[in-house]
Amino acid sequence: MNEKIDFTCPHHGRAALASVCGHLVQNQGAPLGFIENNDDPEDKQGWCYACELVYLQEEDKTERFRAFTQHSILCSHCYEQVKAHHQFDPPEANTDGTTNDA
Repeated sequence: MNEKIDFTCPHHGRAALASVCGHLVQNQGAPLGFIENNDDPEDKQGWCYACELVYLQEEDKTERFRAFTQHSILCSHCYEQVKAHHQFDPPEANTDGTTNDA
């Protein structure tokens, strides 16, 4: 387990440090999807579906991946707000490649 690091947030004061891709912070419009990329509930890290695609293409956190993600730090409270805004289940793909969108 990682040691908890505090961060001073302009909105929430002192809180645990968290990180997300810059796309999630910069985009407050349509949800971009949210991938939580750490199983440790005390180490909050996430990125959008586009970052997940680049990660899967690169098969690791390469320089290309790091440049693409535009890593941003924020407090754990802001993290939860960003996660709630951007999180959605991707549409299920059928065997013929179509989706089950309603």
